[in-house]
Amino acid sequence: MKQRKPNPLDLSTFDGRLLDGLNFSRKVYELFNQTRAGTDGISKLRLRRTKQEKRLIEELIPIARYVQARYREGRQVKVRWLSGSQPYDAILLFSGAFVEKGYTPRRLVVEVTTAVHQNNYLLRQRLDKQDHAFGVKGLSRDKKTGEVLSEPYVVTNGGRENDLATQIIDRIKGKSEKGYDPETVLIVYCVPNGVTLPDEWDRAVELVRQADAHHGFREVFLIETSVASYSATLCGDPKRVSHDTVGERAAPGVREA
Repeated sequence: MKQRKPNPLDLSTFDGRLLDGLNFSRKVYELFNQTRAGTDGISKLRLRRTKQEKRLIEELIPIARYVQARYREGRQVKVRWLSGSQPYDAILLFSGAFVEKGYTPRRLVVEVTTAVHQNNYLLRQRLDKQDHAFGVKGLSRDKKTGEVLSEPYVVTNGGRENDLATQIIDRIKGKSEKGYDPETVLIVYCVPNGVTLPDEWDRAVELVRQADAHHGFREVFLIETSVASYSATLCGDPKRVSHDTVGERAAPGVREA
């Protein structure tokens, strides 16, 4: 008897569905692998021309990485990702001993943003065609041919971590100005301007912490998803954070899977 092939995953697999956090993460990575293995998959992931690839790279994967960082014995997580225009990207529901003891709230909302150089889209286009580039700062587009040109440039001592920190701080400040609920977790998907060493990442995080721009949120989770795969957590201002352990205020018609 032939086994049925599983239906291909897409954004509807996640949209409005309440999923166990580890199952959510597994499906996110399956969608990534499915896309990569498909026709022109690497190019699709690199250029992100459709909503599906863009949401996968810039929202779903960062949320999955946050959930994996928080899911543990005594603290289970359920995720409801939403594709609409609400002032957050996902709702997280927590259960377990950590919740019962009051260490973790029952409900948090998550907003995801991307800290990236303005030329990053040119870099991705260049790599998709030529497979090499000197870096984001040396990129420009030829007005006649439309080709993305890449010129070498000098990186000063400390320049890479300063650039990364500036990108992150700008995104946090931009989001803070919108006045999010104090129970919001801000996930910042960080895209460095080249290979970043561990000490450079640590220094960039320290510069962000010193800028003191993260206190408008319960916490800010910084995630970098290259081969090195760095992450860091910045805690918000405890005076702003509510400790009410309310249940989920679900919108009508949401689905559970």
